[in-house]
Amino acid sequence: MMMINFSLNPIYKKAYKSDDRYRIIYGGAGSGKSYYVAQELILRHLQDKGRKTLILRKVGKTIRNSVFSLLTEIINENGLSHLFTIKKGDMSIRCINGNEIITQGLDDVEKLKSISGITDIWIEEASEITQKDFEQIDLRLRGKTAFKKQITLTFNPISNLSWLKYYFFDRKPTDTFILKSTYKDNKFIDDDYKKAIEKLKETDYQYYRIYALGDWGEIGNVIYKNYEVKEFDKKGFANRFYGVDWGFADDPFAFIEINLDKKKKIIHVLNELYLFGSSNERSARKIKEFVDERDIVTCDSSEPKSISEFRQYGINAYGAKKGKGSIENGIRWIQGYEIIIHPSCINFTNEISKYKMKEDKHGNVLPVPVDRDNHLLDTLRYAIESEIVNNEWSFF
Repeated sequence: MMMINFSLNPIYKKAYKSDDRYRIIYGGAGSGKSYYVAQELILRHLQDKGRKTLILRKVGKTIRNSVFSLLTEIINENGLSHLFTIKKGDMSIRCINGNEIITQGLDDVEKLKSISGITDIWIEEASEITQKDFEQIDLRLRGKTAFKKQITLTFNPISNLSWLKYYFFDRKPTDTFILKSTYKDNKFIDDDYKKAIEKLKETDYQYYRIYALGDWGEIGNVIYKNYEVKEFDKKGFANRFYGVDWGFADDPFAFIEINLDKKKKIIHVLNELYLFGSSNERSARKIKEFVDERDIVTCDSSEPKSISEFRQYGINAYGAKKGKGSIENGIRWIQGYEIIIHPSCINFTNEISKYKMKEDKHGNVLPVPVDRDNHLLDTLRYAIESEIVNNEWSFF
């Protein structure tokens, strides 16, 4: 047995000892739950010969900058790179003893059918998947292996209407381990991040309770209730609009493609991009997967230099007019439409489910939206700004 010394948060000791088929590790932001599961996964693959772990997220392309990046970081920072072969192409990792870590998105279910010999499954951001997705995954974890098979689900609870709450908490199935953690349990959290989280107590306690403390609940004063997430064929839409919100390190670069049906008053959210640390050149290349040189892309006008660079890279980019009252007027206009979101647009879904009005410390609703986690929602307004203006909303 190979001995590896990882510094682990003590709260996760119970999770390490659990051999239940289902492990639910959930809670607030900054709790270190995903980091722990990644550490544990590496440790078990070094110590136990015969393991083969499948890591899943709803959309495969989100794995590269999340779980795969985290595993690579832990391996390199702990001087273990000589013990693993990291394949960036298919986002897989092979241990020197033959153990494997493979990743897959549920947007390509057919590939799951060809995967065999799995001993463990980790579903990151499990709130993104449906109950039907989970039940299909559960059925695929079968056959004889060297270890008791286990599915680990990590997520932040948002809505008490989530299938996860009903499935694992209200009717808790047998052979299930549940552990909740928050930023208070993370001994490695930096002081600045901790202060930022605790500041939410004063500015929006309801959001603090759900986002920081990991309590089940429904965010009040949600701005958009006129949406649903469902499968649809993206082909055949003829009235497409595109928007961009700039970002780099802490905030993502966000891009959206939507179709606007003014007659039926429906907005279809077709595609999104959510890129961290992406140069304008790389972002432009990614956008070209969805637009050609004739398509107008309306961008946040706060970065004229970036808009100019986009044009040099072949993107027909223009700055949004914005102006006084544009946010509130844009919101009211969008509230008059039905919004249908393709399941692949998970970041847009996450944003719209949490987008709410501000409250004062007494819980009184203020006529101003919370300016947080709204990058794609901003791009939506930019994308259709010309339509809002044509409907004579007064922005100035």
